[in-house]
Amino acid sequence: MRDVLHYVQTGEADGELSRDIDSLAASYNQDREWVNRVLTYEQDTEIRCRRARAEGVEQGIEQGEARLFALMERLSAADRLEDVLRASGDATYRDALFEEFGL
Repeated sequence: MRDVLHYVQTGEADGELSRDIDSLAASYNQDREWVNRVLTYEQDTEIRCRRARAEGVEQGIEQGEARLFALMERLSAADRLEDVLRASGDATYRDALFEEFGL
């Protein structure tokens, strides 16, 4: 195990196992088709992750806007316009209003 950890940390193949790993890595790196498949898979995975994060952010923004709009509607219907103004600039107060209205 020490041999493999040393190889991973330094890239120096000192033991039998690390020399075997180094030999396999060198042969795989010479296989351009394999390298391109691996890189393509990694790039595709990264693109998918970025897209999923962007969709999650967009969905979160939409949910937050809907929640805020619902709060503003309820405050307006209750003729609590001062609360609307205060909530627009005070996140702690806004959170308390969300809780009060079950949002």
